[in-house]
Amino acid sequence: MTQPPKLKPGDAVALIAPARAVTREEMQAFAVWCQQKNLVLKEGKHLYGRFHQYSGTTAERAEDFKTAWLDPEIKAVFCARGGYGSVHIADTLSDQDLLANPKWLIGFSDITTLHLKLNKLGLQTLHAPMPIHWGKVHEHTTENIERVERILFEQKVEIELNNQLIYNKKEFKGTLLGGNLSLLYASLGTPEQPNSEGAVLFLEDLDEYLYHIDRMIMALKRAGVLSGLNALVVGGMSDMRDNAVPFGYTAEQIIYNSVQEYGYPVIFHFPAGHTAKNNALVLGANCTFENDSFIQKQ
Repeated sequence: MTQPPKLKPGDAVALIAPARAVTREEMQAFAVWCQQKNLVLKEGKHLYGRFHQYSGTTAERAEDFKTAWLDPEIKAVFCARGGYGSVHIADTLSDQDLLANPKWLIGFSDITTLHLKLNKLGLQTLHAPMPIHWGKVHEHTTENIERVERILFEQKVEIELNNQLIYNKKEFKGTLLGGNLSLLYASLGTPEQPNSEGAVLFLEDLDEYLYHIDRMIMALKRAGVLSGLNALVVGGMSDMRDNAVPFGYTAEQIIYNSVQEYGYPVIFHFPAGHTAKNNALVLGANCTFENDSFIQKQ
């Protein structure tokens, strides 16, 4: 896959909101970071707009994405936050335009739709904390941001795994694909449905009923997305919900019950996704698991 060039001081980066609305105050910590890294920040025209829960109408959000992607000076496009709405602008640009202007796309959660589209075209993207998280200070904030920096400026990922639950533990390698489970489920039957044969699939999700998790995993399985993997890596399955009559399995049990027949390694509690420790991952890049470390070398 095509790897966008690493960033260097003086480069321009775009900040857009393809989904839920944000405020200038919420973006302040990210703007300060750009200054510290000597990056030229270009904000989308409609970044601080509002249309219901979105940052703007579909046309306005699409305009910001198009402007950022087609600007030759911009080397990375940061998505301000997730929520919902990226699917509306997924077809804004032609495949030719997207491929002719390779650059980093940074975000996760609802941004998975855009990751899937770009990865399917052969472009690597960065599944990582978004600018709204720069201002949410907790014990892992600095570490999370430093990992984003390491990839964008140095292009190397190595995550030592501790206290993870691993089934069929053995070394593996493959192209890392995936993102948010709900958005992967929504991609089925669309051009963004991933070609997962021989890949390492990453999944994470937030605030879902357990029976919804089962429905989505079964749909992925029946569509053939889970059968030919080299490994399955499951990040945070956070704040799961249940009905008055319990479903009977945790999210992790639901997933493993569906894939155990395939015999490939399955890692649970991987430190990425809607969790305090949200390690940046390069989607579309090769990854390996060896000596209890998850490694991506660009």
